Amino acid sequence: MLVAGSKLEAKYKKRVIVDTDMGWDDVLSILYLIKNPEIEIIGIMVTGCGETDLRWGTIIAKTLMELGGLTRAKICKGAEHSLKYNHYFPRSFKDDMNDIMGLLGSLNPDINIEIDPRPAWEFMANISNQSHEDIEILSLGGFTNIAKMLQLYPEVATEKIKNIYAMAGAIYVDGNVDLLNNAKPDWDQGPIYSTNHYAEWNVFIDPLAAKIVFGSEIPLTLIPLDACNYVLLNSDYVDRITATDEIATLARNIIIKKTGESNEGIPVPIFDPLATVIMADGLKNYQSHEEYLDVNIEEIKSDNHCGKTYIVDSGKRKIRIVQGVSQHEFAEHFIEVINGKWQNTIIEN
Repeated sequence: MLVAGSKLEAKYKKRVIVDTDMGWDDVLSILYLIKNPEIEIIGIMVTGCGETDLRWGTIIAKTLMELGGLTRAKICKGAEHSLKYNHYFPRSFKDDMNDIMGLLGSLNPDINIEIDPRPAWEFMANISNQSHEDIEILSLGGFTNIAKMLQLYPEVATEKIKNIYAMAGAIYVDGNVDLLNNAKPDWDQGPIYSTNHYAEWNVFIDPLAAKIVFGSEIPLTLIPLDACNYVLLNSDYVDRITATDEIATLARNIIIKKTGESNEGIPVPIFDPLATVIMADGLKNYQSHEEYLDVNIEEIKSDNHCGKTYIVDSGKRKIRIVQGVSQHEFAEHFIEVINGKWQNTIIEN
């Protein structure tokens, strides 16, 4: 069936698995995907290696899918611990994210979706092996779940994974591990964090997992800090969200919280929603190039480079790196989708 819309060519919905640590920006990303008529979410894979603990991240994912009425989407628990090291966000930061900055309790969907009993890596392997259509993986946290799929299912049919889009890394710019660590006194976790000026958090949280995914043959598009630093979280978004449905209202309230009482005291890029919009073809004009990349996995207690993403001369395949993006174009598209005004010509699968 054709859905009436713009003058763009008709196309099929993108089938997307979201691999997420369920931080505030992950939630905004999923709300955007729920409202986007060009996307079919087929699974939410939660990791406890990141901004939320696995228990609460899973509850958030379940609640969002119920709010959106996405009863066909599978929700699976993933890794609770990283493959190497025990890097973690400050405890008070995670506590704030575990209930979406106090917003989780106000969400009471009318339907109930059960958690799929399969671990995230098994679900992704099953889908890849059984799907007759291409799938995309949107990676919005550490790479632990994807790396475990590659380790535990080496024969997985990765040719069905058209691309992994990941908000991860810092190529030509500083990382943000030290920035968050040093933002507030109670977030200081010592020199391993405070001296790491090189790594981005989603890579730092499990550098070995990132190294495994970078070294795989699956096509990979990185949206690193090089791109995210162009798109800062802006309180002006609040007044531009005019829709009053539950999804739009939650998006609005998250931005109010994150630019208000739950702000980090430092300029904060929009992070995951930028990667999500690029995956969904919502940005038409941005700069990108391809390089072979690797990850530093050695931990030291001074001038720590662990998790640093860097260019190398060779590898199994080049990685597409997004750099220059437009904050204006991002904001216009994101808000149009959240307000339910984005339409396109879609052929239903």
